[in-house]
Amino acid sequence: MINTYYNFNTQSFTGHKRISISKLENYLKEGKTVKEIADLFDVSYGTIYNLMKNFNIKRAQVKTVEEIDNIMKNIANQNLTLTKMIRMTGLSKYIIVKWYKEQFATTPKKIQKQELLSLLQSELTNKEIAKQLDISISTVKANRQKYKLSNKKRKKESLMSKILEKLQQGMDRFQIAEEVGVSYSTVNRYLRTQK
Repeated sequence: MINTYYNFNTQSFTGHKRISISKLENYLKEGKTVKEIADLFDVSYGTIYNLMKNFNIKRAQVKTVEEIDNIMKNIANQNLTLTKMIRMTGLSKYIIVKWYKEQFATTPKKIQKQELLSLLQSELTNKEIAKQLDISISTVKANRQKYKLSNKKRKKESLMSKILEKLQQGMDRFQIAEEVGVSYSTVNRYLRTQK
């Protein structure tokens, strides 16, 4: 049932903060993004979107293909999530995904997934990967488990290759242990598994 007492002609929204609907409309006409407007009113993006929905305010669609192209080229190589791209640019999800498909024949989500997989196979720690991709450490850990790319296995393989490399250089087991930074017994154990 629709609330018939709600006045859709109200010129302001009163909540925790008072927001002028006419100012909101003017900012949108000027071409400001929802992020910029939210910052100006010192409220969340959701508040602005809700106001736009409640008062039936549409964004001005004045961006040309060239403008969209310039905006997207500036952020395409920053490893941003789709949500962050939407917030930064003020463009819709549809426009961003469409641009990515035209430029890279894929979506931003697939590109980020490929980047994550390549970093999971590198020597980087979970914390370094999370920082580089601007995602949480728990997301990195979950993906390590999902794709069976655990840290322990990777570290063990890396250590084994270092030990074998030093052995081929003619070092004895004590020298290898000192050089690699592990104990003599660890070097012996790794070399026994190779026989």
